[in-house]
Amino acid sequence: MKAPIPVCENERLEALHQLEILDTPAEASLDRITRLVARVLDVPIALVSLVDEDRQWFKSRTGLDAPETPREMAFCAHAILQSTPLVVPDAAEDERFRDNLLVTGAPHIRFYAGVPIRTSRGFAVGTLCALDERPRELTQEELDILRDLADIVSREVQLRENLMLARLQKNRSDALFKASEAGYRSMFELASVGIALVAPDGGWISVNTALCEILGYTPEELKHLTFQDITHPDDLHTDMELLNQLVGNEIDRYQLEKRYLRKGGASVWVSLSVTKKLSENGDLDYFISIIQDIQARKELEQEARHDALTGLHNRRALDALLPIAQARADRSRLQLALMFIDLDGFKGINDTYGHDAGDDLLRTISARLQTCVRRTDSLVRLAGDEFIVVLEGIVPGADEAREVAKKLLAAIAEPIIIKGDVIRSNASVGFSMYEPGSGKAPDELMREADRWMYKAKHLGKGRVMP
Repeated sequence: MKAPIPVCENERLEALHQLEILDTPAEASLDRITRLVARVLDVPIALVSLVDEDRQWFKSRTGLDAPETPREMAFCAHAILQSTPLVVPDAAEDERFRDNLLVTGAPHIRFYAGVPIRTSRGFAVGTLCALDERPRELTQEELDILRDLADIVSREVQLRENLMLARLQKNRSDALFKASEAGYRSMFELASVGIALVAPDGGWISVNTALCEILGYTPEELKHLTFQDITHPDDLHTDMELLNQLVGNEIDRYQLEKRYLRKGGASVWVSLSVTKKLSENGDLDYFISIIQDIQARKELEQEARHDALTGLHNRRALDALLPIAQARADRSRLQLALMFIDLDGFKGINDTYGHDAGDDLLRTISARLQTCVRRTDSLVRLAGDEFIVVLEGIVPGADEAREVAKKLLAAIAEPIIIKGDVIRSNASVGFSMYEPGSGKAPDELMREADRWMYKAKHLGKGRVMP
């Protein structure tokens, strides 16, 4: 069934087209969100869909090859009509969709959940949606997560609106700027995202209320600081590199995710977009910065990549960090070691003392393992009583990796008191080495370390192989 046309459709389409977002390249910030939707909701397809006059076009897509579909087939054309999320547990049982070609044919949609993406004026220009080829229901927690992530996408759209407005203001003549100064000031102060005019040396010329709320400073306090003063040290180098490219006319704008240090020292993740304003003779007057608070999104990403019991990285995080670690090894020409650790006799402890005691043991061992590796290394709880350690920057030869493995075994073997009894745990460790430039796949490294771990168990446990 074709969806009805929304009220104020002409204004809605005008708002969509003014974003200048249709048929533009993929953006990493939105792709991260659709990947997160797919992982958290366990669905094969997640999309940021924009509903145009005769089509729906996908600004971001995970699990789907097609860049667009006709609007008459679009579930999202129904979702934008609603003020609440549209959830279709089984499309084959819903009279609106049972004859839809996307249901009867590929990709065989049976489940759909979509939350409208809205502009600052409230026009629903598209949705953040999740699709599955099997019928299902969403829990309230899953629906809340989808709604929260859709709100982040809406803020990205509203950020784009503000960027467009800032660009328009930059390009106007001084006379026109003065004539509209009152309106600009109103927009500046009432914007839902942080906006700042920044001097060439990094000082804050003018800041709006939203930015002060993000940073925890008053406008007067910020006047005595530069953006360099409140940028997290780990993020400052990247920010300055991009700023220098902007000043040198290598780029005309840039966007990055970085951390500011709030008043009091706590960090806050933001999405920063920067353009520049030139004088009539071409000199740099100031930078225009648009700052959006993305702390909530970052916390969701953090939660999705960490083990709830131990706080360590989980398998999903390992899949992302291992290829990056291998790329660093290729650049540095230093080896990388991957260790597979499996506790010996953990099932017996669970059976004897209960699962709560087993959880306490895993938390204690995780804390001990963390003290044995460097900040540049990665510690992962793979599953159950299995751990992975990724050691970077190893000089050729396996001796260093073996010595670290022995330290890990010694830490695990320290006595632990469980329900009044002194328990000593052991583990079997297998490791594999990555030679820079070898091209060995992450899965191959894992399998090799796994094989050596089982070899260690077979030879008597509590040992390191090879």
